[in-house]
Amino acid sequence: MLRFLQKRVEVGYLDACGRCRDWSGKQVAALAPQRLLDVGCGDGSLLFRYMKTPPQFFAGIEAWPDRVRQAEARGIKVTAVDLNGPWPYESESFDVVHAAQIIEHLHNTRMFVQEILRVLKPGGTALVSSENLTSFLNLGAMALGYTPFSLMRVCGAFLGNPLGLHSGEEPPQGVAVTDPAFAGVTGHVRVLAALQAEEFFRKIGFETEVTSMGLMPLPMWLGRPLESMMPRRGHFLCIRGRKPLSNAKG
Repeated sequence: MLRFLQKRVEVGYLDACGRCRDWSGKQVAALAPQRLLDVGCGDGSLLFRYMKTPPQFFAGIEAWPDRVRQAEARGIKVTAVDLNGPWPYESESFDVVHAAQIIEHLHNTRMFVQEILRVLKPGGTALVSSENLTSFLNLGAMALGYTPFSLMRVCGAFLGNPLGLHSGEEPPQGVAVTDPAFAGVTGHVRVLAALQAEEFFRKIGFETEVTSMGLMPLPMWLGRPLESMMPRRGHFLCIRGRKPLSNAKG
């Protein structure tokens, strides 16, 4: 029975994760930015699936050497940056900033969002995706006295929730425990709730819309039609922030 439930959640998780990528990728393509920053760009392939024409200037932030080489081969100007600190870009230098599944790994969430706002041009758009602390799936785990699924991986070990697919496992870390980045690289440090994310981005200075996808453990045929009725209960957050043309908080 446990394996059946895990499999159903896994299928829904992968479906919602894919739709979340589609959401941000299509948004970037529709905005057609001339100057684009992809935070956590990986090998650089994601956004190229959606953009018909590459931007005039495409920057990426990534630290893993193999992925950096692959992204640079695609024409992306890649920089390794500590995302808990300031970024080496001039203010008001990008039309769009894209950050998929990054914000939950950071200690200094405020600095991260402030830097997005700073480097965006007035009227520019931030497209940020993450997991949602108040999703059906996480609320169900907490109701049973278990760790939310989105916070199971603590410094590399999956702990506190026997329902999790990787419960008890310790995958290879790749980063020394003495490295300042260890906690973020090997787990989620802070997972925002839907309303919390909306209020936080607005507090920093964005005009913000937040919705969510993936009402696990409901089956997809039921969960998808209900998403619009329960925009704060999906497992993946989709945050769209616009920098005002006149930004008093910048």
